[in-house]
Amino acid sequence: MTATAVLLSAPAATAAAEVHSSSDETRPETTSASETREAPSFDFNDALPENPNLLRQLRWIESGKVPTADAGDLRVATFSAGLSRPNSGQLAEDLSAPGNEQGMRVAEAVQRAAPDVALLTDFDVDGGEAVAQSFRTNYLSVGSGGQEGIDYPYTYVAEVNNGVDTGADLDNDGVIGGPGDAFGPGRFPGQHGMVLFSRYPLDTDNIRTFRELSWDSMPDNAIPDGAYTELEQSVLRLSSSSHWDIPVEVDGQTVHVLAAQPSRADDGAAGEERHHDEMRFWADYIEGDASYIEDDQGRSGGLTEGEKFVLAGDFGPLTGAALNDDEEQHPSGIARLLESGAIEDPEPTSSGAESLVEDAPTATEVVSRKDGDWKLARSDYLLPSSSVSTSDSGVFWPLPGQLGSHLTNANAPGGEPGETNESTPSEHRLVWVDLSLGEAEGDD
Repeated sequence: MTATAVLLSAPAATAAAEVHSSSDETRPETTSASETREAPSFDFNDALPENPNLLRQLRWIESGKVPTADAGDLRVATFSAGLSRPNSGQLAEDLSAPGNEQGMRVAEAVQRAAPDVALLTDFDVDGGEAVAQSFRTNYLSVGSGGQEGIDYPYTYVAEVNNGVDTGADLDNDGVIGGPGDAFGPGRFPGQHGMVLFSRYPLDTDNIRTFRELSWDSMPDNAIPDGAYTELEQSVLRLSSSSHWDIPVEVDGQTVHVLAAQPSRADDGAAGEERHHDEMRFWADYIEGDASYIEDDQGRSGGLTEGEKFVLAGDFGPLTGAALNDDEEQHPSGIARLLESGAIEDPEPTSSGAESLVEDAPTATEVVSRKDGDWKLARSDYLLPSSSVSTSDSGVFWPLPGQLGSHLTNANAPGGEPGETNESTPSEHRLVWVDLSLGEAEGDD
């Protein structure tokens, strides 16, 4: 816990993010099968039956597998993993040794998709870099459920606004302190954070974070009139968690992973308005007015035109109910991004979501179930820049009975934070996309 105290007590303007590199190799091999906890799953191509009915059944079962990425493609994934606990230090303790059931299932979901870069949201980071390394060492690099472990030599984790006290009575309960008075949703600093794992090196000198950017610095922001006092408004931060720009170096090229976990409509008195502006930030960052943008290191401006990037994270369901002075709805922040010419939406789908709600194949989250009817939402996004080609994409949500379906059983949400629904590690589903970057400039 000493490392945690150092990380979280550093002055806000100078606190350094934790970046870890354990290897000089650009893309190391996966852990050998002999190091996995369980025997490898049956290879259907080794001994296929002659019975055509059985063969069709086996092929159907196997179709739940995530296809292997083509050689040369970069596979990026995001997963709201549900690795959050009600008390500080609890996740760090759970992951300090192998064997935590939820940790193993989250790791297996990642291993089945086998991304080169994986952003995990809803991951407590009160333990700083140490808790991320525990998950990497004890779970991701050790095979689960018959999968091969994956070594991610490079990790990134930084402070977030979740659970950090503002010193103001934002929820007007007469008491300063507690979740309702934090910069972002959370019972303690670092709850519901983010962590990035990568097989490729990170350009650490050019990582940008925007955790401290004030909300009222955004021109024409959606802060509701009268919602906060002048003093309260002056201390509010735009990011409910954080906004990260992490450059990943891929065979001579740079891909910026733009990661965030915005507020939801029910997060505080102005949840919808904040969600709108948190998503608008990315639109401004990649192609809009970035004159107000300044990162936590004091560097100004947005992304340079022509840079390759992929927006990643739990951006929440499509919303846009924030009101301005004329009582007109602001267009949803995510809608603006989806309509932008700067990005290409691959619209990843799954058979699992479509089997529950026919018109929701792109859903990534189980929201509720009432009277037998499921409510699903597309909440988790990977949105590549239009300067790269998408060769494949998907949501890891196989049909019941297919390979990996034991990780995606649909259960009605409920329970306390940190509780899993039966065997499913999260109410969200992992999303992946394969990017064809082409040759770096100057290559023959």
